Amino acid sequence: MNLETLRESEYKKCAGLLAELLSLDGDTKEKIQKCFQRRGIKNFFQHLESADLAPETFGKLQSIQALIEILDDKRGRI
Repeated sequence: MNLETLRESEYKKCAGLLAELLSLDGDTKEKIQKCFQRRGIKNFFQHLESADLAPETFGKLQSIQALIEILDDKRGRI
């Protein structure tokens, strides 16, 4: 399996997990997956405001982003 195929598989898996966790519809899941493909997952969260998502979805993803940042900060302190 090449790197690009693996990356696409991971983007699809991550978008699916977010959709399940946040109870997102199929269209929103696809939109997030396409954003992952264009920007990567880390940049998606860093530039979340440009993703053109519904306000409720945006708020939920901001909460996930905050958790990621907290975990990154804690990992750096250990």
